[in-house]
Parts: sequence; C-alpha cells; structure tokens
Amino acid sequence: MSIVLGDKYTVDLFKLMGFNGRSFNNAKELYEYLLKNLHIYNVFFISSNYAKEMRKELDELRMRNPNKVFVEVPSVMENMEREVNYLQLVRQVLGG
Repeated sequence: MSIVLGDKYTVDLFKLMGFNGRSFNNAKELYEYLLKNLHIYNVFFISSNYAKEMRKELDELRMRNPNKVFVEVPSVMENMEREVNYLQLVRQVLGG
C-alpha cells in the first residue's frame, strides 16, 4: 500500500491519478504523520520541497526500515518551469 505526502498541489495531482494522499503545511507535520503511520504503508512518495527539509530524518528511516520505500517526487510547486511525467516516475518505482 502506498501514500503520497507533501504540499497540497503535489498531493492533489497524485490524487487525480488515483493515489491515496495527505497534504501538510510543513515538513514537521509530515514527519510526525509518517512516524505514526509507518506500519500502515510500504511505499511513501514525499514531495521534494518537504523531503529536502527532512533529509536526515528520511535517511534514518530508510536505514531502520529496509522493507519500506521512501521516494522523493518532484514538487509541483518547485517544477513549474519544466515538465515532469509523474505517471512515468510512479511506474518506474512501482514497476507498472
């Protein structure tokens, strides 16, 4: 089971593609949610704008939870000047 976590615009985009997601106002809120729900999901897609702020914490989670996948996806808010194929990115990660 997977979930998309991040800013409202990135999460909304993934929801349009059929993903479960939750938006946050800041990286701290996202990290707290992540810790509380680590046992529920296997794959976490995290918007790059928040992932950058919590790089150290994400690296620690990756090391402590080798059976979980944490993927940084380009934030819609950061990539307005270039096109990103989000569906292709997801297919690469999930093998679809």
